[in-house]
Amino acid sequence: MAESLFTPSAQPVSRCAFEEMNPRVGERLEFQLMPSALHPRLYTHLIGYEPGQSLLVRTPYENQLPVNVSEGAGVVIRAFSGTRAFAFATRIQRLCIAPFLYLHLAFPEEVQYLEIRAQERLPLRLLAQARVQGDWRPALLLDLGLGGALVESAHPLGQAGDTTELRFAFPVPPMEGEAEVNVAATIQHVDPHHGADGLPVWRQGVEFQALGKRDAVMLQNFLFRLLLEPHGG
Repeated sequence: MAESLFTPSAQPVSRCAFEEMNPRVGERLEFQLMPSALHPRLYTHLIGYEPGQSLLVRTPYENQLPVNVSEGAGVVIRAFSGTRAFAFATRIQRLCIAPFLYLHLAFPEEVQYLEIRAQERLPLRLLAQARVQGDWRPALLLDLGLGGALVESAHPLGQAGDTTELRFAFPVPPMEGEAEVNVAATIQHVDPHHGADGLPVWRQGVEFQALGKRDAVMLQNFLFRLLLEPHGG
């Protein structure tokens, strides 16, 4: 069995056929030369594919120039679809320059995927703000999922059952801008704790309420990127 293309995680890595990704012409894909630890993530688009033969993608650009690649080079391709993050290893079969720059990739023998469920949380440390009695105060997200988060703050956000409001931002490639999410959340529990500096803090588990469609998609893609960190091999 091929080595996992995902970092070690509690989620089991599953396998599927390429067609189960539901690939669509024009879909944006992540493109990374191997060994992945030595190369940045770039972006390309699917042009088309012939099952069992070849996969056609546009040549990615880096610093506004076509990436320097060679035939036979190994590549990891990543994609998002629904609640699944997909990854597969392939190699460059041919470089093409007409009618535009594009690549033939070997059709993948195996596709791996992880699935994000609404109740799952990924650990992180992300600056945020929380509304407390009408005022915005600094907070820190210690984990984050599609359905909620663990929030650390210097003051309690309320009591269990209360509603609070959170505001946080995260990077959005390839332009590395930021997406900001504003969401109401129900406090599930409030626990006193000691922060890294020894001072008292409060940790609150919150459940998101009616996350907007745009925010849900942006958040889902951000969580996928956390899952899609590959091994350095």
